[in-house]
Amino acid sequence: MKILSKAEVAQNGRFMMLYGPTGVGKTTSILQTAPDPLVYIGSEPRALNPSLDAAGRSDLDIDVAVYEDWPGLIAFVANPKNFERYATVIVDSYSHLMSVGLSTEIEDQAFEARDAKEKLVKPLASQTKLSQEGYGALSSLMFRLTAALGKLSRAGKIVIVTALLQENPKWNRELAAAPALKGREFPVNMPGFFDLIGLVEPRTDADGKIIYPPRVRFQSPDDSFVAKWTGAGTRTQGPLNITKILSM
Repeated sequence: MKILSKAEVAQNGRFMMLYGPTGVGKTTSILQTAPDPLVYIGSEPRALNPSLDAAGRSDLDIDVAVYEDWPGLIAFVANPKNFERYATVIVDSYSHLMSVGLSTEIEDQAFEARDAKEKLVKPLASQTKLSQEGYGALSSLMFRLTAALGKLSRAGKIVIVTALLQENPKWNRELAAAPALKGREFPVNMPGFFDLIGLVEPRTDADGKIIYPPRVRFQSPDDSFVAKWTGAGTRTQGPLNITKILSM
């Protein structure tokens, strides 16, 4: 165990999760307001250009890393040298990464491990079915990724992960809103890793038209949605502006 003095502890690092409906403006707002240089780790099969254009930062210093497989991702994130030049690290999104990318790799690996006779029984259904062991692996691997990202934040990086919104999640039906994350173990325990967890919601003008940026809330007074606020400030909601949030 390494002991650090107060002077050695990085003061600027933050680990943040932002979740909300698709199309609400999470990615665009992050690109528009986060300190650069940025590295954007994309897990979704969509182009980033529309969000970059909407952000309107023609001089934005950004590199884009595209998810190909889990071993490549975890090896990249676990090496701090890969992030030396960046102020902000973005992972977009945890929902797609967990429910599609990583889940598919676990399912495929389990299917290939079965014998030929087993593969003949409902081959399509069995290839897309996550076993209890698979769910355990899914949670364990996501914890490893989150821990590695948390280490970057402790080294002074701004780390932001996004997720989609899920209403009344299976792992806690009492919640009206939560990050869309697969399984039970990881969603229940992941808040402990983050400094900030915010629900992103659309804003509308007097005529009901959507305006940008969206609003983010880091506290849930009635505990109806997942939220977390760690900081000295008392203003825990407002427009989604990363720079302003970091100064609260």
